[in-house]
Amino acid sequence: MSELKEMAIAIARIVLGVVVLIEGLIALVFIAHTSTIGGIYSDKITAAYEDSYDNGYAQTYDVGYQEAYGEAYDKGYDKGYEIGLETGSKAGVATRVELYNPTHKEMREFLARDKTDSNPFVIGEYVCSDFAAEVNNNAEADGIRAAYVRIRSKEWGHALVAFETVDRGLIFIEPQSDREVGLVIGEPFPWYLVGAISPMSSYDPIVEIQIIW
Repeated sequence: MSELKEMAIAIARIVLGVVVLIEGLIALVFIAHTSTIGGIYSDKITAAYEDSYDNGYAQTYDVGYQEAYGEAYDKGYDKGYEIGLETGSKAGVATRVELYNPTHKEMREFLARDKTDSNPFVIGEYVCSDFAAEVNNNAEADGIRAAYVRIRSKEWGHALVAFETVDRGLIFIEPQSDREVGLVIGEPFPWYLVGAISPMSSYDPIVEIQIIW
């Protein structure tokens, strides 16, 4: 009788151990499953947040940029047109200081003296056309011949200056940084390399270069 009792107790312990083991395995599977679901859910929330942020930022930035760009482009066109008229008219030339083409060294010395590049870029108030017009006017006030340069792609417009140096030929200058830049039709403008504020479509290629002396 005692042996049967001990055998029953042993069987009960084995059954209990199996039950506990099964419960443990179920718990592990559940934890792993919820952890995976939670990770996927968390990833989806993160992705949705990033997408909504990016889309919202792009839309609001694009609207602001398009408004500022339209105003800046019109402003630049008017200034360039006025500079071109003034330089091309007989009355204007007659009353202006006689201008000369500088050497590359003289151009660099002028740009070092000129502080236009230290002005802040303010959308809608002081933009690329203002930088270009100010450098152009300051150069000519010093007797140095300079050009107001307009470039554009299908999506944006930009303004620079140029000097016809006597020893190195035509040099284009980004007036926001005083850095020299090469302009090539069909190639994008190197905004970041020359320290210029760029539009969203900055990789669009240049389709036109207009030089106004």
